Amino acid sequence: MTLGAGVVSAQTVSTPAPTPPATDSEPLRVLQVGGSAEVLNRAWEQAQVSQSVVQALRTGTGRAVLGLPEGGKLTLGSASMMRLNNGQPDLQSGRFFVNGIGQLYLAGAHLNTQGQIRMDADGKVMRIAVVMGQVRISRDGHTTVLSAGQQYDLISDQVHPFNEKDPWYRSQFAGSGDVTVQATRGSVMADQSAQTPPSWQAIQLGQTLNMGGRIKTGANAWAELGFTGGGYLRLQADSQLKVLSVDRTAAGRQVLLQLESGSAWNVVAKGQGGYQITTPTVTTAVRGTVFRVDAAGLVKVFDGVVALPSQADVLLSVGQQRSAGGQVEPLQRDALDDLNMTLDTERSARTVLNISSLNLTPDLQLAVSSNPNSVLTATIGDHTYSLSGEGSAYQLKQSLPEGRYTLTLRVLRPGQTRVLNRTLTVDRTPPAVHITSLQQTGRILRIRGDVSDALTARPLLRATLGGRTYTLHASGPFDWTLPAASSPLDLQITALDDTGNEGHAILP
Repeated sequence: MTLGAGVVSAQTVSTPAPTPPATDSEPLRVLQVGGSAEVLNRAWEQAQVSQSVVQALRTGTGRAVLGLPEGGKLTLGSASMMRLNNGQPDLQSGRFFVNGIGQLYLAGAHLNTQGQIRMDADGKVMRIAVVMGQVRISRDGHTTVLSAGQQYDLISDQVHPFNEKDPWYRSQFAGSGDVTVQATRGSVMADQSAQTPPSWQAIQLGQTLNMGGRIKTGANAWAELGFTGGGYLRLQADSQLKVLSVDRTAAGRQVLLQLESGSAWNVVAKGQGGYQITTPTVTTAVRGTVFRVDAAGLVKVFDGVVALPSQADVLLSVGQQRSAGGQVEPLQRDALDDLNMTLDTERSARTVLNISSLNLTPDLQLAVSSNPNSVLTATIGDHTYSLSGEGSAYQLKQSLPEGRYTLTLRVLRPGQTRVLNRTLTVDRTPPAVHITSLQQTGRILRIRGDVSDALTARPLLRATLGGRTYTLHASGPFDWTLPAASSPLDLQITALDDTGNEGHAILP
């Protein structure tokens, strides 16, 4: 075991292999459970408080705390698994934290803990780090003692300085968070089965990805995923991502993702909690930044700071990048970066929703202006229709039965929603107007009749006589007197409803 730069106090000595615990030692017991956690007996079953762990324990989106025989406590984060080795925990994958005295295994190394120790086995990260106290690590006939502020990388066999930047274990688990599909372009598929081989289905906007779910994009496509508590990831073209877990905690949320191929653009606002994305070659951990990561190992930082746990917590600051070969160098923007920065600007713009025109005769014709690349729907009665459009102009043409409706116009944008309500009256039938009698006495013309309309309470009667026009709102029978300077033979009477339909009266 060798020492990394800046660390000189780790002690390494030859030592015999650790003695297995006595077979009559106290079993591991479950002290706390939050979310999804299972124990293996004859089959996997939901873990219960006070239950003994005799074979294995694993978590989904959840957390479990075990009591160790030596008196300490072992916490398993989400998407973690451990088995028993000679009665002691053997950490397989995920994130772990020991508080107190305990004995356990990680990747063939035996650990004796005294204090607060975190262990990570995520993708390219395989490390033991001391938050407080110390840990004695026995591996390949040698023992190394680490103190607070040190970490041991089991892959490189080196000791490095450690500065805790993601204390996930200090935030109480509050439940499962969500990963929601907020926007797509082109061919985007999802697999919710968490099985091999995957079962790919076309993705839907607003769809939630389950833990273990995958999403992939085709050529010239992208997909935006939003997380509980804020922030988003834009999966680039020809890429594939797996959701390990999203936790809601008392301090925000914890996101664990695995980029299996391609590239991802990440926007994580400060104060939103922990965020970790692992690739086949590098692991990144952030708490507020804008960065891009490629499965080949390229990491670019456009805002904030990105830590690389897979590279002894090397920090990348704004304007820096890690090349696929592992070197830290000045950031070099390319066309993909420019595209994503443009999309970020569009996403952050204020949501616009205006009705440009609304025509109901003879069918509904709706024109709306809104932000480009938005999803607009119109709910009318019990039916929801999608608006088509290009740029900022959207349209809907739809035939509707006669009646009164509430139009709910909704625009969906990544992380934003706006709603507009209008009342519609679809009426294609003119009012019915009947004249029952015309009686002229001197210069007075008396008109009797009735008028009705299904959707307009009081249609507008319009009488034209002697070159002049007279109006009257009426419903049902009416008795109307007009000045008659000329013969009633040139009289015309119509009825107009609220939507502009006009009915003509036949004179007796």
